Amino acid sequence: MAKTTYYRQCHMKKASKEAAWEQTSWIPEEFAVVGKVLKLKNADGIWDNGWIVQTAGQNRVAENMLPDYHSEIKGHRKATGDALPKQKKESQG
Repeated sequence: MAKTTYYRQCHMKKASKEAAWEQTSWIPEEFAVVGKVLKLKNADGIWDNGWIVQTAGQNRVAENMLPDYHSEIKGHRKATGDALPKQKKESQG
């Protein structure tokens, strides 16, 4: 039987001379330690070092129960009609 991986929602910061960034993410529980410096994978699949865990939530969630925000946004757009193609406005002239 496979071991269940639990996640905690953490707020992280990263700073350089040029700018500062913040993000909140669900990360594996073993890395959800305040003050720990992490390397996170960005949307392009490139690892980005220097993220410092600022806060770690108390609630733990099993991997199979993590929220799927992409799916939730698609569902919302479909339910509200935001996913429909925009109608072209007729020119007045």
